[in-house]
Amino acid sequence: MDTAMQIVGAHASFGESRNIAAIANYLSALDPNPNPVKGTGDRPQLGREIFGHICASCHAPDGKGNATNRVPRIAGQHYPYLRRQIEQAAQLHMDLAPPEMTSALRGMGNQDKDALADYISRLNDSETSHGVRSTHTP
Repeated sequence: MDTAMQIVGAHASFGESRNIAAIANYLSALDPNPNPVKGTGDRPQLGREIFGHICASCHAPDGKGNATNRVPRIAGQHYPYLRRQIEQAAQLHMDLAPPEMTSALRGMGNQDKDALADYISRLNDSETSHGVRSTHTP
C-alpha cells in the first residue's frame, strides 16, 4: 500500500463499510490521467506477448478489467506503479490473485517485468493495438 493510502487506512473510521464504499466510488469516478508515465518502449512485442499470456484473460485484452468480477483496470496506469505491483504481486496479493498469475510474475526476469509494465502503461494509446509508440529517445 502506498503511503497516502496507509494514512487513509489508519484512520479510525476507515474500516466502516460505508466509508470504504464512499472512497471506492469517488476514486472510480475520477477521470484517468491523460499522460501517465510510461517506460522506454524498448520491447513492445515482448510486453504484448506476456500481457496476452498472463493478463488479458482476466483484465481483458484492453486492460480495462471487469468490475462485475472485481478485476481491476490496469490499462494506462503509471509505469512505476505497474512495475511495483508486478514485483509485489506474488507476495502481497497471493490470496486475491489467481496462483497462475502470481507464479508467472514471480518467475519473470526484470526485462520481462519492464516490458510488461511498459506495455500496460500504454494500453490507452490509440496505437497500442497496432504497435506501441516509443517515448524513448536514443
